[in-house]
Amino acid sequence: MARLAERFTDIFCMRIKTPGISEIPGVYARTGVYARMGVYARTGVYAHIRRTSRRSVISGMGYHRGVMRVDYHVHTEFSNDCNVPMEEQCRAAIAAGIRQIAFTEHEENNPREFLPFSFDHPAYLQELAHCRARFGDRLTIRAGIEISEPHRYPVETERVLRRYPWDFVLGSLHWVSAELNTGAREFFTSYGGWRESFRAYFREMLNLARSGDFDILAHMDYPARYCAPYIDGAYDIREYEDEVRAVLRAIIERGKGIEINTSSLRKRLSAPCPPQPVVDWYRAMGGAILTVGSDAHRSDHVGADIDTALQMAQQAGFTHIAIYEHRRPRLVEIEDVRVGIGDWRLEIDV
Repeated sequence: MARLAERFTDIFCMRIKTPGISEIPGVYARTGVYARMGVYARTGVYAHIRRTSRRSVISGMGYHRGVMRVDYHVHTEFSNDCNVPMEEQCRAAIAAGIRQIAFTEHEENNPREFLPFSFDHPAYLQELAHCRARFGDRLTIRAGIEISEPHRYPVETERVLRRYPWDFVLGSLHWVSAELNTGAREFFTSYGGWRESFRAYFREMLNLARSGDFDILAHMDYPARYCAPYIDGAYDIREYEDEVRAVLRAIIERGKGIEINTSSLRKRLSAPCPPQPVVDWYRAMGGAILTVGSDAHRSDHVGADIDTALQMAQQAGFTHIAIYEHRRPRLVEIEDVRVGIGDWRLEIDV
């Protein structure tokens, strides 16, 4: 045991930078490990050695180290545009190698919405508890919700978020106004041309980013999914850099995050939503909270193109993505960190 702890001393006597969640740049923890059980590290950090898989996990400061394939945007039959039971989505996630999933059911409050999207919350949570009991040894399941236009319906949003124990909340902009759905033809023709329609969308998204109650802003350039039949040129998000940067700035200032949503790749688009330039801008501006999700409405789409999203994150300079519990983010390292000590894990709790 002494030799093992000495080995940890060699490996972990280093400074560990903790960007992002604290929002204080250059926060460090010094981990000098001593040769005894209940290992003590300086600055009040305690380490516990447990026999487990070969990866190291750092928790307590919101950090886990090790590979974890996750999908943080999945729907089930509790969303009215999906007919797949939650159990089936769990099985699909396990088959796809997903270790953590968030079921983010649609919550719409616009009376003009085509479908009655406010779902049965107690029944959803009951089924979620059933799936946790059945699949919990193979899959971590988070209680999620995707709320459309939370800034426009603050009373309804506050009521549902306060009443139930959510782990994760997506904020979406499906309706650029109470009358215009961003997937409809009328949206692309109502502002004097489709380019100005996109500009109006990002300007309204800024209102959502500034005041809506959510954790992660979903599919930032959502209309790109549906624009192909209605535009007479190439959509390029770089045309809207000023508007998008304003949204990102508001997100960062509020301690929120964005997602890389891979559903657009299944709609024959060339990039996830948002595309690489936005992820690059976000990182360069100091953004740290980033999730990845398939937006699956079918079982064969669960986990689809998640590796592409992770590669995009790394290309932008991200080393971690976010996972959530009780609406609190934790950063998970994208790449596996192996310390070469066999079948052991070090957990450091701050």
